[in-house]
Amino acid sequence: PPAIGSTEDIFEGQVKVTCDEASNKLVITSSRRDYAQLRHVIDELDEPRRQVFIEAVIMDVTVDRVTNWGIGYHGGAPVDAPADLGQGVFYGGENMALSLAGIPPVDQLQALALGIRGPDIAIANDLFGLSVPAFGIVLHAMAQDGDSNVLATPHILATDNVPAEISIGKNIPLQQNLGGGLGSLASLAGGTTAGGLGNMAGLLGSLGGGGFGAPRQDVGTKIKVTPHVNDSDQVRLELVEEISNEGAPVGDLAAVPIEKRTASTTLIVRDQQTVVIGGLMRDASTNSEVKIPVLGDIPILGVLFKQTRRVKSKSNLLLILTPYVIRDQDDLRVIFERKMQERQEFLDRYFVFDDRRGWEPPVDYARSNGLVEDIRQSILLQEERARLEEDAKPKKPLTHEMGEPIALPTLAGSKGSGGTAAAAGGGDDAPAAAPAAAPARTTRPRLTTPGNRAVQRTE
Repeated sequence: PPAIGSTEDIFEGQVKVTCDEASNKLVITSSRRDYAQLRHVIDELDEPRRQVFIEAVIMDVTVDRVTNWGIGYHGGAPVDAPADLGQGVFYGGENMALSLAGIPPVDQLQALALGIRGPDIAIANDLFGLSVPAFGIVLHAMAQDGDSNVLATPHILATDNVPAEISIGKNIPLQQNLGGGLGSLASLAGGTTAGGLGNMAGLLGSLGGGGFGAPRQDVGTKIKVTPHVNDSDQVRLELVEEISNEGAPVGDLAAVPIEKRTASTTLIVRDQQTVVIGGLMRDASTNSEVKIPVLGDIPILGVLFKQTRRVKSKSNLLLILTPYVIRDQDDLRVIFERKMQERQEFLDRYFVFDDRRGWEPPVDYARSNGLVEDIRQSILLQEERARLEEDAKPKKPLTHEMGEPIALPTLAGSKGSGGTAAAAGGGDDAPAAAPAAAPARTTRPRLTTPGNRAVQRTE
């Protein structure tokens, strides 16, 4: 019996198939009937892979509320030191960076900012090389509101069972170096006073110039998907989606934090079915307070000895996906026209100039078939299918039908052949036909050999 998986019971002879990967061709050596059966299998397998147009929607809504309130103050006075040490300065305060600065930071000037600055301490310039006010008070209050609504619709065309990836974003530096921190300190010192403090800023700036290069990282939207399409237009998607954003620099080193959200899943959807693959709702509230012990706890007057910061943040993230199965070139044309219409609507709504020229991809008609050629190709295809069906039919077994026996011929004029004898009679009576004689026995020819030449045959 034929082995399991053999083709002895399918093909009538030996079949040899050779594949040429460079030209994507098959070389088949077989009989006409076996080739016709094998061609049917090849036609079933040799079909163009279907494609899937995947459209993703990223909806990200963020609401931020920030409140800052506080007072910065300082005070100082010259003191007498022992004779061998000379004079000194007594100095202290709360949030002194605000009261020492001649001009408050820009973010505080945008809100409520009140300040008083006293005369400089004369001895401070001799000791530190910079001028220090005898006293200073700064009152600041600020409230910030920030809302963001991000709607991103990345889309990609993928082939069945082939991974596809799209990445949209930018490459940002992560300033994790010493030079950036010292440079920021030099900027702060240079804005505090003039003269000698400017020299310190130059020194710190020179130190900051020797910092090492900062590493870089990609941020943005990245989608990696592998579609699997079946005959019922159901699509199984192996999806990995990543959304990353850069945050505000933190600390003196200006380190840039990266906020990353990732979803990895496998889902089964139908053609043109919209599904929510993931999401996140986040509600954060942060309260921070910096105060002087005891003094900051005094009712009403305690606000003069503490800094208060309140932050409320809410975010809502939705990841939505819709696959479109591409069956032929007409589906690609429909998607192209829809995207061009969306572009025109965007121009009409947000663009200043009127641009209605439109764009059509160039077409080389010399490489395309006309109506007559399409008809001819269809006729040739039908004729080839009919010929293959005829060759694939099983051959009829060879049979022999019995016919009538062949009569042996009678030799005319042979001895004893008889003949027709007429009986003599009188009158007008017709002569009676004599019965036919029996046919004479034919004699088989005798082969004469040297051994039987002397034998006489007797009749």
